[in-house]
Amino acid sequence: MAVYRRGSKGVFYMDFMLNGVRVNKSTGKYTKREAKHAEALEKQKIIDDAKATPQEKAARLLLSDVVQELYDVRWRYNKDSVNSLARGHRIVELIGDMPIGDVNQDIVRKLMLKLQGRGNKPATVNRTLEVLKTMLKYKKLEWDYIKLAKVPKGRIRVISTEEEDIVCALFRETVHTSRRQFYIHMADLVVCLVDTGMRLGEMLKLKYEDVSFDNNLITIWVSKGGKARSIPMTKRVRAIMEARKHIDGKKPFQLKNDMAVTAWQWVRKQMELQNDREFVLHALRHTCASRLLFKGVDLVTIKEWLGHADIQTTMRYAHMAPNKLAHAASILDEYHS
Repeated sequence: MAVYRRGSKGVFYMDFMLNGVRVNKSTGKYTKREAKHAEALEKQKIIDDAKATPQEKAARLLLSDVVQELYDVRWRYNKDSVNSLARGHRIVELIGDMPIGDVNQDIVRKLMLKLQGRGNKPATVNRTLEVLKTMLKYKKLEWDYIKLAKVPKGRIRVISTEEEDIVCALFRETVHTSRRQFYIHMADLVVCLVDTGMRLGEMLKLKYEDVSFDNNLITIWVSKGGKARSIPMTKRVRAIMEARKHIDGKKPFQLKNDMAVTAWQWVRKQMELQNDREFVLHALRHTCASRLLFKGVDLVTIKEWLGHADIQTTMRYAHMAPNKLAHAASILDEYHS
């Protein structure tokens, strides 16, 4: 049979085999004439698919199918898997679930305008466009017409030693309510983040099995940069690690990410810095980098210390060592002295 009705007033189904492909599904139509037309279209699709090149077949895939395939094959194994998948779904939501081969400059422009219309910053727009580029490259389709917006480089907020002392004192010396008892542990966390330059997530996941008191090293096995690295402990980090081992022998910190962020928001208000958008926990990592650089540590060493995958990421701290430029000027002066 070719098309048939299920029930006296039901929808028509198609049932046929063509080029070794068996099709048995609803036509979505309620008259035989419309059902036959749907069947003809389905047969033509099978014929076209048989003639199509792999690239042409890839171009016919819907964006949602490509998103799911990329997640199954690649993204699920990445640290940013959830965000990549969410950005893929956002692309489908904003431009429609079209065949990926239909994506062109006009579609990309439409996507950018919709993202900007939602108030997204250039960096957020770029991350979404990067996902679209990945989808196109994965299916070996043209993608180089997608141009990322220039993102202004904001200032890198560094926390002074005076600010650090105030933060730690507020966490340690304030009489906290029962709901804020964990704030006391934040002072130790702040010191450890400043002296190691570790990301918040890395520090909160750290286990004592990765802290070697014999070698005076902390080892981060899985990092955003993709490589393991070891960081020497400063005297005060070592003292904190040793003291906190008596609290919990498994992990130095039992805090969760949202707890740390909530506590930091509290200390910002106490210091009347709630409007300083750069006074965030990640500034402690910037502070570590700037302190190393200011004391003459070279950028390559700082790159390894922070676990950057690319030296270009570390280069944004280069301007923080004006003393190096002054030293360079003095060397030139020697030629005429």
